[in-house]
Amino acid sequence: MPTLGKNVEYAIHSLVYLIDNPEASTVTVRDLANFQNISETYLAKAFTKLKKAGIVKSNIGVKGGYKLARLANEITFLDIVLAVEGEISFFECNKIRDNCVLLDKGNLPWKKNSYCAIHLVMIDIENKIKDSLKEKNLQWVHDTICKQYGQEMIDKSQNWFQLNVFNTK
Repeated sequence: MPTLGKNVEYAIHSLVYLIDNPEASTVTVRDLANFQNISETYLAKAFTKLKKAGIVKSNIGVKGGYKLARLANEITFLDIVLAVEGEISFFECNKIRDNCVLLDKGNLPWKKNSYCAIHLVMIDIENKIKDSLKEKNLQWVHDTICKQYGQEMIDKSQNWFQLNVFNTK
């Protein structure tokens, strides 16, 4: 089964860290990559796509970097997946039913443009996955992480960014 690339995971994790930043502040891809010990190159590619999709906005220059372009509860997992990976499809129909040796190729018992039962099931599964991705947003994952790791970890993360990125402590 096809999987979503690591750029989706990198993007979601990184976007979560932008939620708690001071409103006027931006964070560079380098800082996000260093904080998470992930590839800056992969993350930069993901953020270029996120910017193009209107999920983040950037500032250029010495104080340059990224911040969220919309509220965290308005950015769904599907938005992020589509921005980073493009349109997703979990099934490619090869129209095998049209190749059966028992069929008259010139007079198939179904319309040429109709979907077979297998394809319909796969479309249904794909739609359910997309619906599930639409239901979850950045604010949800942020709140879930806060519950999982507790306030101490949140404070440590915020302190790291304050000391290493914003130089305010």
